[in-house]
Amino acid sequence: MHELAQFETSEPLVRRATVDDAAMLAVLEARLFVQAFGPANDPDDIRMHLLETFSPEKQLAEIADPARALWIAEDGEGHAVGYAMLRVGNMEPGVVGERPAEVQRIYADATWHGRGVGAALMRACIDRAIASGCDVIWLGVWERNPRAIAFYGKMGFKTVGRHTFMLGRDLQHDLVMARAL
Repeated sequence: MHELAQFETSEPLVRRATVDDAAMLAVLEARLFVQAFGPANDPDDIRMHLLETFSPEKQLAEIADPARALWIAEDGEGHAVGYAMLRVGNMEPGVVGERPAEVQRIYADATWHGRGVGAALMRACIDRAIASGCDVIWLGVWERNPRAIAFYGKMGFKTVGRHTFMLGRDLQHDLVMARAL
């Protein structure tokens, strides 16, 4: 019992995704997206989004894109429990900076919420953005996701605008949050 309790408080391992991870990443991304947004959205809109967004081919292209970096968070047994994707050079109105980086995706399995997965993944994104010479990092977060908004606030992000996001046929609104680097 003591060994398990010790593991549960330890930080997950965060590693860069490789081309060998594309198929696993497609499954992980789809599963975590459904976990995060499925209960609050129309199942048909979720299905449409999954078909458009998460395939091994698309994940392979994103891993190979030199403007992007992807990380996978793993538990002590090597099981993926979260992931993040950073894209350097993408700008959004309201974001102030000369060389921006966008956290395009960051998700942790719900069973790992509050256990350091999101913070470890965000640190990887921030470190990469700084190493790439970026002066600002930003992201979009669904306005109806108070847990994520609070997490980003704790990580130093402030709301700087809004943009829209199509989930299937449903037009949704995201807050744009940013922080200087």
